[in-house]
Amino acid sequence: VLIYTLDVPADKFNDDRLGRTLDAISRHTRDIWQDVVHHALIQFDIDLSFIFYDLTAFVVHGAYTDSEYADFGFAHNTPMNKRKIKTGVNATADGNLPLGYGVWPGRTADLATVQENMERLCRLLERHGWPVQETLLIGDRATLNDELALAYQQHGLHYLAGLKASKTIHRELLLAHPTRQFYKHPLGCEPGGASDHWGISCPVLFEHQGRQLTHRGLVVLSGPMRAAQRQTRAAHLWALHQALREVRAKIGKPWYRTVSSVQQRANTRLKNSPAGKFVRAQAYADQEGAVFLRWWLDRYELWQADQRDGRYLLVTNDWSLSPVQMLALYRQKDGLEKRFTVSKSDLKVSPIYLHKDERIKAMLLVNMLALLAYSLLERQARQHGLQMTTRRIIRKLESLDVIETRCWDGSRLCRLVPVDTEQAALLKALGRILAEL
Repeated sequence: VLIYTLDVPADKFNDDRLGRTLDAISRHTRDIWQDVVHHALIQFDIDLSFIFYDLTAFVVHGAYTDSEYADFGFAHNTPMNKRKIKTGVNATADGNLPLGYGVWPGRTADLATVQENMERLCRLLERHGWPVQETLLIGDRATLNDELALAYQQHGLHYLAGLKASKTIHRELLLAHPTRQFYKHPLGCEPGGASDHWGISCPVLFEHQGRQLTHRGLVVLSGPMRAAQRQTRAAHLWALHQALREVRAKIGKPWYRTVSSVQQRANTRLKNSPAGKFVRAQAYADQEGAVFLRWWLDRYELWQADQRDGRYLLVTNDWSLSPVQMLALYRQKDGLEKRFTVSKSDLKVSPIYLHKDERIKAMLLVNMLALLAYSLLERQARQHGLQMTTRRIIRKLESLDVIETRCWDGSRLCRLVPVDTEQAALLKALGRILAEL
């Protein structure tokens, strides 16, 4: 590609040239991205009815003392002791194509990115001539609270998101119905024929700065999630039981000879255990001064957790969506999460070793362009009946080589090494896809 497409000798493609290229790109990242995306939307006739929004974090290595973006902060599946950069991405349900992205410091909370992303998305839709009110933005629990619910309404943007039940009125919605009532409201069936998700609709009230509005909610009961949560809790309870037994076995040894010292160590075990809130422990002494430790389950606390198991709250301001549609669309957000995996593994953007913010922004642009091309190839292949991921296409063709013969007269002869039947069929199919473009 370097030699035949870009006419750059391979030995000239070094770190210095790459760095200068990133410097040149960094001044035009927004214009480049907007032009390419607008062209892709028109050429491929992309449906913008459903768009997903999610964030990921790229770990950086180095000091970055003057960086605006590289900073410590929380992000799923990243170490806390590493600086990181957060990137929020909008992607279409049609092919999981990245439409827009934003870069934030690693310390930025996910909720703090949502309003800026709304504005960016609305501008993109307007540039493309797509009515904002005809788009549904789908996000996880980190994209909705009372303030944001009003912001969605102000922008005329429909949304569907999970809601973290941090307020009492929202927590009460999760526990308003006993489990047996959910079984009367299945949300579709799995291949085996039996439903493993159920849902009950409810109104969800939001209030911010004296303003109120009500949106449509759906309390979902997930069978697989409930089973997983209960299995995890049982494992934590067993581990805590073993830890308290160890404390009891050490009674009488140094640091375990008084009621207060034993109680303190039992409390530490409770505090450090995810299941600590379900157990009560008490150290005490008998009439002869012997120290003992006993513990028991808090049945009421355990019952409440049992009622919450597998339940979560979905909310939308699109009243035309049915409960089945709400769950189905929300579960499709995994497609964008898989694109993040592609970005970090196949495209190898993480970890980041560049030490200038300008170059980091430019490299993220290149990465997003690559992810767009990656996603478009997969979408077009599937529309032509080729049920293959781009990863599989690359792996199937990575063994191909071209033999170049350079003659004395300056001419060159290029020959493709022999291909097998599947590779030949794949090349023909890809040839038809590219020919249409």
